Amino acid sequence: MPFKPIGERHAIEEVVFMVGFSRNFSQAEVEKVVSHHSLWLTDLPKIERPQVFQFSIGDQAVEAAPTPPPISPAIFQSFKRDGSIDWQLKIDDSFVSINCLSYSRWDAISRQAKSLFEKVLGLLLDDGNRLQNVALQYIDSFIWFGDIIDYDVDYLFNRDSGFLPEKFKPTSPFWHYHVGEFEYFEQHEIPRRILDRVHMDAVEDANAAKVRIDTLLRAEFRNGADPTLSNVRNILQDTFDALHLRNKSILSNLICRDLQQQISLNKEG
Repeated sequence: MPFKPIGERHAIEEVVFMVGFSRNFSQAEVEKVVSHHSLWLTDLPKIERPQVFQFSIGDQAVEAAPTPPPISPAIFQSFKRDGSIDWQLKIDDSFVSINCLSYSRWDAISRQAKSLFEKVLGLLLDDGNRLQNVALQYIDSFIWFGDIIDYDVDYLFNRDSGFLPEKFKPTSPFWHYHVGEFEYFEQHEIPRRILDRVHMDAVEDANAAKVRIDTLLRAEFRNGADPTLSNVRNILQDTFDALHLRNKSILSNLICRDLQQQISLNKEG
């Protein structure tokens, strides 16, 4: 197979866990989290506070109500031996996100992410800020090792998947394609809809042609969910696991059988 996954046993470059709320976090809430950094210091020792600048464009003579100063996000990180990011936790606007850039097995990385959420959300949850959505994003990459003259996406994709139109036949290793749709679950305990969004980018990386499959799965709760720690804990446990299985189903349908077997896609983990 001229397409190969970036890893020996998987193709995953990055996994992002995201939790969104009904309103933005206040500066006081962000500072409260920063002041408790010791709770996850061993996992994410570095903290960054990017500066956010505010400016206006237009007629300065027109009086307007003063706008509150922008809120500086908080970012906590750990690093690999080569200096690149290993794990990252970010609080910004109405979201808490956790990035894992060293995938091993789902059980291991999801346990780490849920542990971090438990510590941080315990400081942020508020009766007036309902849980709105839970999302999981995967970035899988496959590299072309054949002669560039022979480049053919049919060595990567399953043409019977339904994701790609018949006319999708790129003639060069540089292209982009995306697709997405919602599925509704009104009879669920918490009515929700789930977005399946797949972006595919063909680029050149380190002098090799590469295809990145960026899959975002987001569960959106119609009326929000009660923001108690026990309730949010249960929702995150169930939803992240369900979205993980949903991602495996999408990818196993999208890529060809040979590559599925190379990355043990239909096995546990």
